Amino acid sequence: MRWLFFFLLLVNFALAGYGYIQHTRPNPDAKIIDFQMNADKIRIVSEPVSPVAPSAAGQRTACLEWGNFDDLELKRVSRALSSMELGERITVRKREVTANWWVFMPPQGSRARMDRKADELVDLGITDFVKIPEAGRWRYAISLGAFQKEKGARAYLAELRRKGIRTGEIGRREQRMPQTTLVIRAPSRAESRQLVELARRFPGSDMRATEC
Repeated sequence: MRWLFFFLLLVNFALAGYGYIQHTRPNPDAKIIDFQMNADKIRIVSEPVSPVAPSAAGQRTACLEWGNFDDLELKRVSRALSSMELGERITVRKREVTANWWVFMPPQGSRARMDRKADELVDLGITDFVKIPEAGRWRYAISLGAFQKEKGARAYLAELRRKGIRTGEIGRREQRMPQTTLVIRAPSRAESRQLVELARRFPGSDMRATEC
């Protein structure tokens, strides 16, 4: 029976050696991490875009672009972002576009009535508007915001309705206007989720992830 003892002993050594090799062998799944984008090292650049050198680990960085906003809407967006304390990690890109839709209060008939209506807006907590005193079809109207898409105009009008505005309207009005895209650098996963939720409050806007 001695031969059986030595045979079993050799089998145990063989199994132990195989287990050691399997344990020390590199895990192929671990390599996947090397190809994933690191959400904590997102990079954003302002226009014009400059080449970004790869990091020491060879990883590429990403950023979030969110736009486009007119000057009035940009004020609301900026207030919504203020609590996130993004600081210098947020930059802007500006360009001129043609807006086809606007939300407005129709001409009030006189400057005095227009001013009273503006005061009512302020009392309701709405400060992002522009009075139109110039002569023409829209004299003494109040612009509440201009939008490239009808969807954005309707969403904003619905928000104004909830705040108590009853005489706001949507109309077609082509006008050249500055549009701003916000570029957010290195958002963490938590910040990215918060930004996506925030973007839902501005249905006419677009948010996308892009490589920097």
